Amino acid sequence: MSESTDDSNVANANALVGRELEWAKNSPELLKKHAEVNGPIVRTRFPPEPNGYLHIGHAKSMNMNFSLAFEKLGVPPENRRTIFRYDDTNPEAESEEYITSIYKDLTYLGWKPERTTYSSENFSTLYAHAVTLIKKGLAYVCDMTKNEMEAQRDLARRRAMARNVGKDPDVEAPITGGPEALLPGRNRDTPPERNLRLFENMRRGMYKEGQYTLRLKMDFESANPNMYDLVAYRIKYVRHPHAPIGDGWCIYPAYDFTHGICDSIEEIDYSICTLEFETRREPYFWILWALDLFRPKVYEMSRLNLAYTVLSKRRLLKLVNSGYVRGWNDPRMPTISGLRRRGYTAE
Repeated sequence: MSESTDDSNVANANALVGRELEWAKNSPELLKKHAEVNGPIVRTRFPPEPNGYLHIGHAKSMNMNFSLAFEKLGVPPENRRTIFRYDDTNPEAESEEYITSIYKDLTYLGWKPERTTYSSENFSTLYAHAVTLIKKGLAYVCDMTKNEMEAQRDLARRRAMARNVGKDPDVEAPITGGPEALLPGRNRDTPPERNLRLFENMRRGMYKEGQYTLRLKMDFESANPNMYDLVAYRIKYVRHPHAPIGDGWCIYPAYDFTHGICDSIEEIDYSICTLEFETRREPYFWILWALDLFRPKVYEMSRLNLAYTVLSKRRLLKLVNSGYVRGWNDPRMPTISGLRRRGYTAE
């Protein structure tokens, strides 16, 4: 079943098409509402996480979201819009320095977004959607430890692999443990009333970090491990770097829960990411389906790789923190600010 969006605003609707999923289908009502908001506009987004400086791989993504996607789709220049969104859901890794540097690099390269947004500005809406899922019986508060979750997902993966090759999962990866069995887990079938109470207590800061999480009631029989009851919220007693948020929250939504909902809130038509996110299509569309929200088209492109060049932010951060370079803007770094110091122009 195809991802249903109104293709009347693009000349080449097949230019950016990804793997089809049933959950990606929009209802006529959702399509009508989306068309009323966007009119002839076609909207993309560029959503970096402010946990490091932008590198040359992000430059490719900016070019795709601000320009090339519209060229491929045949969208007239006057109907092109791109939102610049800070995907700021992990305050432990984010900082005001990164927020400032990302905007500086964006403007240096000459891109002009329709507007600048923050995922954190939707925290109240995201929380309300989480409550809705709990009431529907599609989310639950879980007290399993990290090790228990990893063992649970490993068991579900081994059972899926057995089914895929025609073997009996109850023989290859049996479920043992009675009431404390890893699958479906001791918390999964608890009543909404219990989960609403615990989730509200999480919001109030009544529990320790790691004591509880909110998980989505997805599909442990799926061949895709990203459907194994993903964590939607974690407890984190960390101040948020975005000033309007500050210390107003002690529970933070996960990336997989956040970015699809934010895409829908911002009336995005094409959500473009790199190929390592291809297997995240299922949770992306499952969440929007469960909440009956508008589903954008999703397209995955190849990520930029350069010979003898590190483009992992985690590894670049290690270079900075270990003192191997003088900072993110060191001319030896593949960051946009580093390349600028090396003498490269925006063109």
